Amino acid sequence: MQYVACLRVGQNDIKALTNLEPVRRDVFTPLLDMRGDDDRHLQTFLANWTGHPFFLDISRARKDLAEDFIGGNDLHNPSEAFENKQQFFLNTQRTNNNIIPVISWTDDDPQRDVIQLALSAERNFNQIAIRVFCPEKPTSTSWARLLSVLDSLNLPNFAHVILDFGATSPASTAAGSEFNHSLKQLNDYNLQSVVLLSTSFPIDKPASNTSRSSACYDVAWQSNIDRNGINPSPIYGDYAATNPTAPMEYIPGMPVLPFGCYYTPTEWWQRRKGGNKEFVNYIEIAQEVRNLPGYHGDDFCWATREYSRIVATSTGYGNNGTWNGYRINQHICAMILSITDDTNTEFDDLEFDDLI
Repeated sequence: MQYVACLRVGQNDIKALTNLEPVRRDVFTPLLDMRGDDDRHLQTFLANWTGHPFFLDISRARKDLAEDFIGGNDLHNPSEAFENKQQFFLNTQRTNNNIIPVISWTDDDPQRDVIQLALSAERNFNQIAIRVFCPEKPTSTSWARLLSVLDSLNLPNFAHVILDFGATSPASTAAGSEFNHSLKQLNDYNLQSVVLLSTSFPIDKPASNTSRSSACYDVAWQSNIDRNGINPSPIYGDYAATNPTAPMEYIPGMPVLPFGCYYTPTEWWQRRKGGNKEFVNYIEIAQEVRNLPGYHGDDFCWATREYSRIVATSTGYGNNGTWNGYRINQHICAMILSITDDTNTEFDDLEFDDLI
């Protein structure tokens, strides 16, 4: 595992993942935030994502909490050591044994139930993950609870720790910083991995009929961590060209403007073209993508193959949801290339100031 990306369980997010080639799945592990009115998209993923591990958590996004699956199954109820969540993980395991269940919480969840959930997961799964939400830095309650959970495990070396910074980043990652001290506290547990997770994907989009480039700061701050004395070395993670803090609610009457996006290290090119639901403009957007200086080529990934097909046939150009899947797939593939290319120094010598 060299790269982790967090995605919500939705039709186009899942298409972006299931269209990843096996060689890319070998180095990439998705983190799924369960949501929706039912589990049909999760079932599609479970049937297609075979032979490779994946993390599974329950979304805490406000909109997702209002949907039927989480509320109807009472998945965030801490009673009896999150009994309903335990059963959800076990049901998923019966379908796909590659699941790594994620233990997460809010600070007002009872600590005993959180720890008992972790112990139950440890008994029933080969590996588990513990996810700590860190707005700039983890709260003292969250960090103390993480350490308590790790202290309670019989085999913490089979656990992954995910430090989720959302749309923020640590104030400092230098030697001696609070962040650096926190990482060193994890050394004694001999963890499977420590995953960093953040997103700088813009929460807004360019104005209609304009384009812009937006810097990806996640690569910068995560690559500049002082790794001396840190074991294991943290793994890069992001939200794959999405931002969980962006508005997600559709308001009736809201214009839906065609929107395309393409990732070339270390920035996103973003384009809006046409008026409300004028999806035919995606044909021209696809060609603009193919004309970008950093375009990886038509055979690079599922998304670029689709761009080429759309231009060639002028049909099947889809809608905004379709293109959300394309941008996620292309971002993941471009990030994998950046991380795994031995000749690429992007993660070695990139300075944060270069992106400001």
